[in-house]
Amino acid sequence: MMNTDILFKTDDHIFSYRVAGIYIHNEKVLLHKAKGDEGYAFPGGHVSFGETNAETLRREFMEELEQRLRLVNLNGSEKYSSR
Repeated sequence: MMNTDILFKTDDHIFSYRVAGIYIHNEKVLLHKAKGDEGYAFPGGHVSFGETNAETLRREFMEELEQRLRLVNLNGSEKYSSR
């Protein structure tokens, strides 16, 4: 099955639906720095049509870090931890 990212383009703008997660291990936060970019970002990626935010984060962490995540709900927010 081919994933189709959720992207909307106009003549002047591009909207890209992405999600990111905060990964904490040994009291350190994982950040991503793309080549040619001066800033850092939380790991994540584009959401595909029909995919939930949780599914996207699980997929992205598996693709990029080879790390499975499990979802934990805390006070109505979603938190992920490695399995």
